Amino acid sequence: MATFELILLLFAAVLLSAVLEQIIPKVSLPLIQAGLGVALAVFTTQPISISFNPEFFLLVFIAPLLFHDAKHADKLGMWRNKSYILCLAIGLVIAIMLIVGFALNFILPSIPIAAAFALGAALGPTDAVAVLALKKVAHVQRRESALLAGECLLNDASGVVAFQFAIAAAVTGTFTVLKSGLFFLLSFFGGIILGLLLAYIAHIISERVNTLGLDTNTFHVLFDIMLPFIIFLVAELLHVSGVIAVVAAGLLLSVWEERAIGPSKARLSIVSSNVWGVLQFALNGIVFVLLGLMLPQGTMSIIKSEAISNGVLLALVLGLTVVVVIVRFAWVFVSDRLSRDPDTGELDTPVNRLRSALITTIGGPKGAVTLSIIMSTPFTTDAGTAFPERSLLIFLASGVIVCTLLLANFLLPILAPAQKDNMESPEAEALAMREILRRVIHRLADSRTKENTRQIRTVIRSYNERIERLEDEAKIDSSVDELRVAVIRAQEDKIFELIDVGELDDIEGYNYLRRLARAAQYIQHKNDNLAFLFASIRHSSTSLRALRRWFRKQAGKLPLYDDALERIKVQQASDLAAIDYLKTLMNDSDSPFPSDQVTEMLFSFQTSYRQSKGARPSFTSYARTVDELGEIQRMAYNYELEEIRLAYSAGEISRKLANRMRDNVYLMLVELDTDMELA
Repeated sequence: MATFELILLLFAAVLLSAVLEQIIPKVSLPLIQAGLGVALAVFTTQPISISFNPEFFLLVFIAPLLFHDAKHADKLGMWRNKSYILCLAIGLVIAIMLIVGFALNFILPSIPIAAAFALGAALGPTDAVAVLALKKVAHVQRRESALLAGECLLNDASGVVAFQFAIAAAVTGTFTVLKSGLFFLLSFFGGIILGLLLAYIAHIISERVNTLGLDTNTFHVLFDIMLPFIIFLVAELLHVSGVIAVVAAGLLLSVWEERAIGPSKARLSIVSSNVWGVLQFALNGIVFVLLGLMLPQGTMSIIKSEAISNGVLLALVLGLTVVVVIVRFAWVFVSDRLSRDPDTGELDTPVNRLRSALITTIGGPKGAVTLSIIMSTPFTTDAGTAFPERSLLIFLASGVIVCTLLLANFLLPILAPAQKDNMESPEAEALAMREILRRVIHRLADSRTKENTRQIRTVIRSYNERIERLEDEAKIDSSVDELRVAVIRAQEDKIFELIDVGELDDIEGYNYLRRLARAAQYIQHKNDNLAFLFASIRHSSTSLRALRRWFRKQAGKLPLYDDALERIKVQQASDLAAIDYLKTLMNDSDSPFPSDQVTEMLFSFQTSYRQSKGARPSFTSYARTVDELGEIQRMAYNYELEEIRLAYSAGEISRKLANRMRDNVYLMLVELDTDMELA
């Protein structure tokens, strides 16, 4: 099959997996993607043959995935559990490599000990995406989640380094403990130093571009995407660990990025997060689809081989899975018994330690990193002979990946049942929303500097007020949304009327009407463009006049006017329309809306009107204040959107609640954009 067609099939499968994940939430995403890969291999009319340069997998898949994981790692959680995480990420990887290697070489002497160690090293790392996907079908405690996430980041690097040493011994046929130990230290610490140095250089370049005023979101995002590939290639060129260099660089860059705030930084953070999210999903998805594609091909080639029977093959896969699980459980249980809870400083009860060890064991399946590592096994040795049992090693690794994913998908929900029974109750939703708002407050507090302290405090105060309202009202009254939509309709009618008689500028009036339509859309959680279209048709003459003036303005045929003052006039007219409508409701004894809601909303619009009227005598000062506070508020909303996405990905909130919360944030962003444009 042509390479281009294969790439299209891979992306199509990854795209389909994103849909199937929502339809069958009980099956983890990696299993869905692997299943799609198997389906492609079985049902395509042309045979699919996959052959990559071994270094290709490390560069294209491992480098960017580790770089992204390092930049988004929970550094506080990693630091608080550093001893435990290092014990899992380094000690456990070495233990699995040695035990699996000796066991495999003992069972199949045809596999050299170095090659068996290479398989053991590849089976050491856990898969970050699989761990994240499993949170949707199981309830994992915060400490267990932090341990698994920290382990995923560091054991990828240690697994790759251990694998490279084992492969070097298998390829050259020689292994010296002293020489290999010195080379390991040079490769490991050299990778750290080089990664930090290259991260510093990248930071200087980025800041220099900013200083010259040449920076754009496109530049920064593409520069960020290129970095892991450049760092990895430079490290390999200098014969130090590219994987360690990428992780070190990612951790250091994330520290600088978290300290940088401002309007441009906030917008860049959202764009970069979205791009990296798509890239990470695509790369991980492609690896799991490739796993599924290779399973039939690799299975048939191994099954047809006369060197080993099918029963022995199956027994080897199951046996290696049992060995990996037992070694992991024993290591985790002993480590957990020796470590203390960072919050309490005390040892946990034996029952809780046993349960936690089981969850950490089953919750760490093998995945994309293991497959990427084993696929980088060279085809030949230095002597020019074929690498011993390469196909068998890849088959065994693939089988263990599938088995551990199946164990995690079906056994972890039994050990840690997901608490979703009451997820959509008003109380549960209020608690989830409160937790998300608290996380936003923590991120805002971390972003505080000497220059923005006052604005940060103001925004944090507004979030605390939202939390208080949530705690007071577990159940949200839908009549509030109905009242807001009714007010918007009154505002639309008044603005259309004032545009018709020429009291408001056509262009600015229509821009504001579109904002009102978007606001109604987010409140009702449905597309409101049809209502706006009907309203425009009712005022067709005004719509055509506004369209003609817009084209003339773009062509420079209209005299310049003060856009800001025109926007203030539209805002004031809109506020007055809302005030008049709400006063009418207050005087109407048959009003369908509660009087307290009408009064509260009336006060809000009266405050907005007074602020816009009072801004005119000192317009410059007012604009500066709104701009500074508005950018911090925008940053907070961006944080909130990201926390909503993370909460949904972790299975903490339902899709329905996530959509509703996102719409509420979008509504607040629309209102914020309106306020800032008035300034």
